[in-house]
Amino acid sequence: MNLSEKIQSNLRTKCIVNKMERQGCILCLRGTPKPYLFIDLDLPGSPLSANDTRCDYLAFVDSIGEMPYVAPVEFKSTWRAKIVKQLQAGANEAERQVPSQVRCRFRPIGVIKHFPKGWRKDIRKPVSFVSFRNRPEPIRIATCGDKFVEILQASTHQRGEVPTPSPPIA
Repeated sequence: MNLSEKIQSNLRTKCIVNKMERQGCILCLRGTPKPYLFIDLDLPGSPLSANDTRCDYLAFVDSIGEMPYVAPVEFKSTWRAKIVKQLQAGANEAERQVPSQVRCRFRPIGVIKHFPKGWRKDIRKPVSFVSFRNRPEPIRIATCGDKFVEILQASTHQRGEVPTPSPPIA
């Protein structure tokens, strides 16, 4: 059983979706290999309650390279510091969902509708990192229409954030 199937078996189907979209902004899933699992954390049946701080989606993609990807995803109209807290809440939930013996790559993603290039310096601050299994990862920034698979595979340096090595997480 792959990671997506294992996690899906513990969820109610109402929160499982086949696209990631908010307020007319969508991530392009073309080319994203299956199997994958997208959990809408705002829908009934999600592992987090309506009162919890949370990101919009948790994504699990099994078929890229030798390890699955885990990605909390938050959509915003502009960059806001609140996005870091929401992505961290998603990372914390992912830690509860992913068995500790499963090695995976972690990619927190902020999808920003309006993100001028001059603002990129704001995400280079230490608070713009999200931790998964005690390892900080910079937030990857995407804009509406970006290909999800390319965001996952892009190195930190290619996406414009602080370059950090990204070896497999034990």
